Amino acid sequence: MLGRKHHYAMEQSYYIVESLWDGYRFDYVSIGSTIIEKAIIFYELDVPFLYSLLLGDIEEDGSISAESRSNNGDMIKNLTTVYRTIEQFLNNNPRALVAFQGNTAAKTRLYRIAISKYLDRFLDRYLIWGVRCDNGRHEPFQINQSYRAFFVTIKSLST
Repeated sequence: MLGRKHHYAMEQSYYIVESLWDGYRFDYVSIGSTIIEKAIIFYELDVPFLYSLLLGDIEEDGSISAESRSNNGDMIKNLTTVYRTIEQFLNNNPRALVAFQGNTAAKTRLYRIAISKYLDRFLDRYLIWGVRCDNGRHEPFQINQSYRAFFVTIKSLST
């Protein structure tokens, strides 16, 4: 289930997703040390055009668990899949602002590292902010700064 590379995407393979709920939910299968069904869901918050991203495992009863820590051995592929899904969501919802964070400090740090690694490519097309750990303020994303959450939107809205 490999996808093709995209010129804006991280240069890694990713999982093919199935779009559900008119493009607000994306399901895929993580294939690592085990096989895990996953979902990426964009929930609109009380502020118009502000969406929260949820990544979780699909449980046997159909519920989504964002608390699971599967350590399936395919972390980079999952991160790339999340990136590609954000990209697709923003292309379909160009006024949207997507907020996300890890369910643990370690996962949030992992997101920060991934954003930092590809920041030069992201900034061609996206605006990315971080919510600082020390004072809770949001700022344009900076490499080597600790953040507890992130926001991303298409750059063309501000130019």
